[in-house]
Amino acid sequence: MTTKPSERIVVFVTPAQKLAITSTADGLGISVSELMRRAVLGFNATSEQVKVAGLVDKLRAPKTPDPLNVALRQVAERAAAREARDAAHVAREASKRTLAAEKAEGLAPTDASNASDVSDVSDASDPSDEDASLSGRS
Repeated sequence: MTTKPSERIVVFVTPAQKLAITSTADGLGISVSELMRRAVLGFNATSEQVKVAGLVDKLRAPKTPDPLNVALRQVAERAAAREARDAAHVAREASKRTLAAEKAEGLAPTDASNASDVSDVSDASDPSDEDASLSGRS
């Protein structure tokens, strides 16, 4: 059974030594304190054993989500939502144009039965405006 370390030992080092110790601990994926404990307690151990112990600690560490993967996933989700929204907008506009074209064709005064429909449409909106947008005329 292991207990949580609770005692402190102060060790004075030069700035260069501190940088070397910190870099070594970072390279092994352990804290400086853990590196120092292993170095002292395993003084006769080979550097390979210290590296293996560091790898074991890395494997035991809880997995945290990689921030880059999280960010990339969010960007992909937003892009997919934006594409779906744009596709829905394009579909709505195409549907509106199709309905306008169908109305324009159905309301053309080609026979007497459609003549009354034309007067009803003039109150709501001018279908020639929509036809102009379809054909590129303004």
